Amino acid sequence: GNDAKREELVCLATMAFLLRAAVSQLARTTSGAQPAAALRCLAAAPFAQRMGSVRGFADEAKDTKEEFLAKWNEVAPSTLDPPSFASEFLEKSADPPADGAPVPSKLTFSFYLPHEKPYSSAEVDMVLVPAVTGDFGVMPGHVPTAAQLRPGVLTVQEDEGTSKKFFVSSGFAFVHSDSTADVCAVEAFPVEDLDAATVEAGLADYTAKLASATSGGDDYEAAAAQIGVEVYSAMNAAITDNK
Repeated sequence: GNDAKREELVCLATMAFLLRAAVSQLARTTSGAQPAAALRCLAAAPFAQRMGSVRGFADEAKDTKEEFLAKWNEVAPSTLDPPSFASEFLEKSADPPADGAPVPSKLTFSFYLPHEKPYSSAEVDMVLVPAVTGDFGVMPGHVPTAAQLRPGVLTVQEDEGTSKKFFVSSGFAFVHSDSTADVCAVEAFPVEDLDAATVEAGLADYTAKLASATSGGDDYEAAAAQIGVEVYSAMNAAITDNK
């Protein structure tokens, strides 16, 4: 009905805005290079230059947002509200600590899932993060970091003698300069909720699928089965380590 059409129009308009901002910034940053060469150029740029590009992108996005809303008001029906933007839902970031400021005794930690928020600005001692580049621990004063999660165990050390373990499928971890950290996971469950028999059956099933797809030359099915093997293997290791 009308609601479905409205949602579709909002999604398309928002995607067009984001694509335009990204393409515009990439074109300005790489001075007309071809797309593949442009990406290599951007990846090879010094860190400071890339950070300058990020700030430039933020300024460009703000200008493009205003341009987008102006165009929206010209063509959108009067009954259709303008779309919302992600920046409108973000809390204003606190100023980074001054040089020489004392390091807090606790890490302020937030853990986001699509259906719940297990931790919301909670004070904890440490968080152990399973990243694709290797596991690492986050304590107060940790350097700013962004890391992609791999299937594995996220351990939250709330205080001495109290910790909680979650199996995460994937996502990202963000460590900030003010001794705060955020983890956004696609899915997560307490390790103790994992059923060993179900996990073993799933691992056997995907292992068989991987062997069949590999021998049959089906690259797509082989890749899908490989992901299943990796996830179930990680769950099986989490259960074993938790015994």
